[in-house]
Amino acid sequence: MKKLFVLAVAMLISSVAFAAAGITRYTGIASFENSGEALFSFQLKNVSNNQSADQIEWTSPTAFNTTATDRWVRADQYAVVAATFTKAGVNVYMYQTNGNSTEYKAVEPRVNGDGTKPISGLVRKGSNGGASRGYVPLAYSFVPTKNASITFDGTEGLPTDDRANRFFVDSGDKKADGSANFNKNYALIASTCGPVFGPFDANGNLAPWCSQTATDNTAYMYFFGNFHDIVGGDIFGTDQIVIEQVGE
Repeated sequence: MKKLFVLAVAMLISSVAFAAAGITRYTGIASFENSGEALFSFQLKNVSNNQSADQIEWTSPTAFNTTATDRWVRADQYAVVAATFTKAGVNVYMYQTNGNSTEYKAVEPRVNGDGTKPISGLVRKGSNGGASRGYVPLAYSFVPTKNASITFDGTEGLPTDDRANRFFVDSGDKKADGSANFNKNYALIASTCGPVFGPFDANGNLAPWCSQTATDNTAYMYFFGNFHDIVGGDIFGTDQIVIEQVGE
């Protein structure tokens, strides 16, 4: 089962199914292959007043950074992410598809220090992306409690029960040689343990674990953009942040 949603409004995905046990005189069988529930919600709210929101915005003057020095700025919104999966094989992924966008279409990638060529992040309107002022890289932090004063310095680091930092990925990201570089495991945000904090092993594989300090399988996601070289009149955005629930 696959469900795709473009992030614009709060979403609630809910389904419940139970399989009956089959018992004969000679053999007892209890099958739970299709049993359980998959309850997931992703609700955008304003940091300022905790009221519902329908888009992610940066209105802080701090984001208007005309210098070449990177400045990570928290968005005006955060997300409440809740996941209770007792049904086997249900995962939720979050990623972008900027190459399929309309207003903020990414055609030309930027190049990272390791040679990878991502198109994730906010794209400057009308630029088609590109290394020169084409993108604002995006990241998010998962924390088990609300924190309106949270900051981010661009360092991913190893996740803990109290925080996990991760960068947005796009389905069109490429390796240095031009081959696909979309790691869907890295895009995993919820699994059977709840909101996924990490970690990754040396081979880039995900061993999902969730914060032991989170309450009711709920975590809080704060968004950060890396602003620099901004010019008056610039508009950066994305209309393709996808939340995908998959029964695998």
